[in-house]
Amino acid sequence: MKNLKESQILASNYPYYRYSLDYAFESLNRMGASAIEFYACFPHFHLDDVSYWDVKRIIKKLADNELNVVCFTPEQCSYPVNIAALDINARKRSIDIFKKSIQYASEMGAEYIVVLAGYGTLDEDEQIVWRRSVESLGILGSFAESYGIKLVLETSPREYTTTHNSKDVVRMIRETDSPAIKGMIDTATLGYSGETMKQAIDDLEGNLCHVHVADGIPNGHLILGEGCLDLPDMLKRLDEAEYSGPLSLEILNDKYVKNPHAAMETSFIRLKEYIKKEI
Repeated sequence: MKNLKESQILASNYPYYRYSLDYAFESLNRMGASAIEFYACFPHFHLDDVSYWDVKRIIKKLADNELNVVCFTPEQCSYPVNIAALDINARKRSIDIFKKSIQYASEMGAEYIVVLAGYGTLDEDEQIVWRRSVESLGILGSFAESYGIKLVLETSPREYTTTHNSKDVVRMIRETDSPAIKGMIDTATLGYSGETMKQAIDDLEGNLCHVHVADGIPNGHLILGEGCLDLPDMLKRLDEAEYSGPLSLEILNDKYVKNPHAAMETSFIRLKEYIKKEI
């Protein structure tokens, strides 16, 4: 590829959620990873259970394994974190969790935090839910700005977030009016939005700051090469757009729970091979 570089690749602790963080970091170091996306989940780093001193402990572990955090992603699908929740107490708690994430991500040296814009109940008027998302993200955008962090919005079906496609993300960016809020693309969830990689890049109108890379269809977030996605073509479109942000490996599927090292290392190697390949 002409523009994409191996240095843009982020490994991650996503598939290691049944292992200790020490095991995950040692594994990532062993495969030659340096830059990572840090998945803040139990048992590694659940936001409800950690304090500032735990951040310092993690920073030392990162240094010991020659790893640096580029993106920080708190768990917000499996846990009850929802910044657009109908219940005001749940919404406030969720905003506080993201404020904590912003502070801790900054301490770890991260540039980005992956955010879902929240969701309502399926019997609600979606525009009312949308307004709650805008309000919450406006608060978080101002907070993130003061820390120099970018919040990158994922797209997903209505059960998970109000931003279902890249046009929704751009609308959310405009309505929150915060320079700290940007967009991202997930190769494994593009099918849900009905967009091609090129459409998503174009629709984001220059707001693309982060990309999750995984294979998919019919099951998502697979080892690269195990699904049906044309990942080389997707990467080609990013290359043509001169995308210079992270390419983060979100390998997250229960089938890899017993051998997360192989899942991440295989994907890490294959992504390097895709990038090295001549167009």
